[in-house]
Amino acid sequence: MPELPEVEIVKRELQPHVQGRTIESVKVSDKVIVGHETGKRTIVKNDLDEFLEQVTGSQIITVSRRGKYLNFALMRENHYFNLVSHLGMSGAYFVVDAPEMVTEPNYRTHTHVTFKLSTGKYLVYSDIRRFGEMRIVPKISEFQPFKEMAPEYNDAQSLASFLDRASHERYKQMTIKQAIMDARVIPGVGNIYANEALFRSGISPVRKTSRVSIERLTRLHAEIIDILDEAIKRGGSTISDYRNTSGESGTMQDRFLIYQKKVCPNCQGEVQTKVINTRNSFYCRRCQR
Repeated sequence: MPELPEVEIVKRELQPHVQGRTIESVKVSDKVIVGHETGKRTIVKNDLDEFLEQVTGSQIITVSRRGKYLNFALMRENHYFNLVSHLGMSGAYFVVDAPEMVTEPNYRTHTHVTFKLSTGKYLVYSDIRRFGEMRIVPKISEFQPFKEMAPEYNDAQSLASFLDRASHERYKQMTIKQAIMDARVIPGVGNIYANEALFRSGISPVRKTSRVSIERLTRLHAEIIDILDEAIKRGGSTISDYRNTSGESGTMQDRFLIYQKKVCPNCQGEVQTKVINTRNSFYCRRCQR
């Protein structure tokens, strides 16, 4: 699943290609159409006809990121609104001269939304598993996930918010791994970077949040910042599906210390695995307490 670094990279790469451009037409796949006909609302979460009508002819003003979400701020006939997109497990955007020019075969055969831009290029959304989402949001200030989300990881208020929210009753009885994967505590941390940040800070993923001291939480927050920044610099992590808008893989996976490893790099002990809240966790019993 793309986490914050991967979504940040997509945002940065899309901006010069799509900001200021007009969406001349929108095409959706048969899978999306059939999904809507059967009540599933595959990928597009609004009424499909209304979505196509609103987006066609609109201008992309800006592309921004909040947590793991992309927000395309649009304008049509002096009316401003937003297209909010979540990449789900395997979503990806590509900017190409023609839809069939998406370089990755898996993505090329799973194209679901295609925007033709005024430059003649195409903004293509592909999604192998179809868990991604797009939705029209009239006022971004009223989008519930954003209203509940903690400040961005590198915001000046992030640490204070992180410590405060981790002390809330709802999180105290969670494992620390569950807590840091909740966007209301800190946004954008998924399973991969949660494993890595906890290892780097020496905290067991199975420890209850209430049993992690303020000092250790502060260090964990610092490790989260460092690992997310490093992942952005390295183009994100490609475990199986993730590609940037040019179809290229990231290299952060080459820097993993614990995720999917068998041996701890610190003590050479066996790496333990445990399912926490449906996600695989990797940790060292000696080095993480």
